[in-house]
Amino acid sequence: MKRNVYLKSTDLKDISPIIKMLVLKHALKEEVISVVDALNRITVEAIYAKVSSPYYSASAMDGIALKASLTYGASETTPVILNKEDIVYINTGNEIPDKYDAVVMIEDVYDNNDGSISLIKSVRPYQDIRPIGEDIVEGDMVIPKNHLIRPVDISALLSAGIGEIKVIKKPKVAIIPTGDEIVRDVKDLKKGKIIDSNSFFMKNELELLGAVSTIFDVVVDEFSLLENAILEAASKYDLVLIGAGSSAGSKDYAKNIIEKNGIVHVHGISIKPGKPTIIGEINSTPVIGIPGYPVSTFIAFDLVVKPIIRMFLNIEGTAKKIVKAKLTKKIYSSLKNHEFIRVKLGVINNEYIATPLDRGAGVTMSLVKADGIMIIDKNLEGYNAGSIVEVYLLKDIKEIEKSLISIGSHDILLDKVDDLMSNSNYHLSSSHIGSFGGIMAIKSKGCHIAPVHVLDDDGTYNKNILDKYLNSDYSLVRGVSRIQGLMVKKGNPKNIKSLNDLLRDDITFVNRQRGSGTRILLDYMLNKEKIDGTKITGYDFELSTHMLVASSVKDPRFDLGMGIVSVANLNKLDIVEIGKEHYDFLVLKEIIDTPIFNEFIKVLKSTEFKLELDKLGGYEIDNIGEIIK
Repeated sequence: MKRNVYLKSTDLKDISPIIKMLVLKHALKEEVISVVDALNRITVEAIYAKVSSPYYSASAMDGIALKASLTYGASETTPVILNKEDIVYINTGNEIPDKYDAVVMIEDVYDNNDGSISLIKSVRPYQDIRPIGEDIVEGDMVIPKNHLIRPVDISALLSAGIGEIKVIKKPKVAIIPTGDEIVRDVKDLKKGKIIDSNSFFMKNELELLGAVSTIFDVVVDEFSLLENAILEAASKYDLVLIGAGSSAGSKDYAKNIIEKNGIVHVHGISIKPGKPTIIGEINSTPVIGIPGYPVSTFIAFDLVVKPIIRMFLNIEGTAKKIVKAKLTKKIYSSLKNHEFIRVKLGVINNEYIATPLDRGAGVTMSLVKADGIMIIDKNLEGYNAGSIVEVYLLKDIKEIEKSLISIGSHDILLDKVDDLMSNSNYHLSSSHIGSFGGIMAIKSKGCHIAPVHVLDDDGTYNKNILDKYLNSDYSLVRGVSRIQGLMVKKGNPKNIKSLNDLLRDDITFVNRQRGSGTRILLDYMLNKEKIDGTKITGYDFELSTHMLVASSVKDPRFDLGMGIVSVANLNKLDIVEIGKEHYDFLVLKEIIDTPIFNEFIKVLKSTEFKLELDKLGGYEIDNIGEIIK
């Protein structure tokens, strides 16, 4: 079947009339329950991911998979012609065969009608490939203890391979999940398969709204099977929701089925994420096509499904709570869509600050971590750092006001700190953008603390930051000493011994992003060893956290990456140690002696925290929590 094309996106303001038209017609005991039954229950302990998501390297686009090197030199005047043996057609979410290292989106592929295709521009290695753990990384904390479980939390828990959790005791919609890659049971999770988390997100949101729902069995990508399921649902239910199948892939059948048997009023809304949403009807029953990416599902449900249910029940929606906040960094938009940006919020000097999170439509954890959503109207190119924006709250404002905002370098010990701080009803709210990103964030007073590990030219860590970049408004607090090294697969199958092995032809490296302390250390040591980074295969492929690097090292395409011992241990990797470093905290002086910062220091110095570090491995403690400059 040919691919669907968005002939015209409907503006967001024009959706409401269409929807209206369609609708006119205590100290408690604890227990272990299934994640899918956990809505509105309170967690007893922190929950950590058992598996990564995606569980395999997946295509981020509909198109073709190939070796990037085959496209080098392609241009409009000198197109590259490839034979069918060089490529494989692939849809969004499909596993990338091991022999390929890039994806070209279908719009950039020219069919020569003779079995060959032409490309007029080259692609870089790993372009449009979602790495293992891009969304959720095994070992990451998904939700903390004493947490009221929301629908998005259930979605994230399922995606993280969690089937059961420990909690404190305590009107008709059809949901049709579609896709060959979708599985319902965590036990069935394997490469090429994805947990059906979106359906349970929608079911639980519907329950909160007062509706009842039935989740159909997963329908594979076959037109007649999906058509039968939709027609059955349309004849028995008041509303039909089709999970995925609304986009422009060759197996996205929802639009054609609705059009054949009823009316498609909307295919494509000027929103991002969530653009492929379909609004239609079959025999006067509203039928909605929901995009498959988790964040797209969230947005489409909020803007389309919730109003339908409220109109069915004749109830007013609760007014969304809004706060005005100052942006910590510049953010761009395309002028094509109303863009919904997930943000973290905090309070500094009695002013709310907002830090944008990952904008990817497939990043479930951005919803779990988000405190609110800001909207960039389609007539704006974005906002500058320091701009005052409106944020729609996703969490209680009191919880946000009791959060210590951390922006900077990543370490899994931050999750341990957050978990222990929650015993006193405080939280550590962390965003990971690298050491230099943290320096810039705290310099603009966009956070309370900034974790850093910056190696200076004199071989010392962090002490020169205050003199170089900051002033007397800041202090440096001692954190931990930790071991950095080359993370390799269990057993070190490629016999990696030193940095010199990075130059081998049979080695593919995965790097940290520029500005991160790990990257600074690597480049420093490469320079010391007179190794040219540009000659290292994979040097330009950058990821933002140690956990993401570790997950990629598990991928057959990669052999090693820089990281810390604790992360290697969590991911069952070996590590070739190359040095020690100090991981410390830059602090705004004005928050020193405040209750929330005192709790942070108390946790750092606690026996419980030291025991947690011992479990993780690779850390040494000396004067932790003391102001060293």
